[in-house]
Amino acid sequence: MSYTLGLLFEYYRYRHDAIVRVYADDRLLDELSLSSDINMKCTEDAGDMLNNRFIGPKNKTHVMFIPEKLFLFEVDERHLCNRVRIEVQNDHNNYNNGFMTKFSYVKFHEILLVPSCLWEHDNWIRLRERCRKSNQPTMTHMPNVFPRHPSTDDIILQPDMRQYPREFFFGHLMGGSFSMEIPLSRKHGITHLGRPGPGRIYFNRILSRVLWAFNQLNMSI
Repeated sequence: MSYTLGLLFEYYRYRHDAIVRVYADDRLLDELSLSSDINMKCTEDAGDMLNNRFIGPKNKTHVMFIPEKLFLFEVDERHLCNRVRIEVQNDHNNYNNGFMTKFSYVKFHEILLVPSCLWEHDNWIRLRERCRKSNQPTMTHMPNVFPRHPSTDDIILQPDMRQYPREFFFGHLMGGSFSMEIPLSRKHGITHLGRPGPGRIYFNRILSRVLWAFNQLNMSI
């Protein structure tokens, strides 16, 4: 089976390009040279587009703010045995005499791993309907969802940043060079980022909305 690994992050460039290397186990998937900023954009929020209705707070504007680029990497299942590793080289700042006012950084929003067959819109519909019949909860940030959003407990950072709060990684500025590993696990015949807990796995509406925002759900890889 073929999978697609996706990275969604903001980026601020300072003086030099940051380098991002993406590995599946020890196999290099790609090396990115980030030559320009990656800013946030406002796009239509599809809501629960698979049922043609919006699920969310009433009297709210149906838009979402996401980074303007989504990086996708196709990888064969046989290379997804142990971990995904992401290395960032980004030591660019104006540090001088003990002071620093500008620095280059990345801010991760999503890391996803999806079977490539789910780039077919009809397959998402079938998955959504199957989950709907199993009393799908309304919460979307749950430990047992598919596709799985890795938790901060899943991510191993080098250098070690455990002195920060557990929620530090996603949505926070990450300056300097670092690497992270996310262990892989298998459940119900599917490879997941991190380790799902015991019990039923539910449908992750958030990632399907992100893919829809980048016009990915109606194409095959």
